[in-house]
Amino acid sequence: MIGLLLAVTIVVAVLAVARRRLRRARLARAARSRPGASGELAIHVRSYGEIDDHLGRRWCTCGGFLERTGEGSRVAAGRRLRVVRMICQECERVDEAFFDTTDVLH
Repeated sequence: MIGLLLAVTIVVAVLAVARRRLRRARLARAARSRPGASGELAIHVRSYGEIDDHLGRRWCTCGGFLERTGEGSRVAAGRRLRVVRMICQECERVDEAFFDTTDVLH
């Protein structure tokens, strides 16, 4: 009886870990293809305020809050890009968001 209970407990634990890993892998895949994930997927903005608005709604794949750690500009393929670096307050994962600022009026 105790052996059966132990076996069921182990199976449930293994299934829970597998489910968590699959969920994390799915979220990581989605994060790589979401708008702003790379220079090719840069989010087109017309003002720097739009960047702040977008980043206020952006969360880590673990669900944690992303805090800005820095930002800079790049030029790629004739476009001006603003790259914002962030770190998750929960899992400490480093992330970047790309914004196309070519049409930003100063």
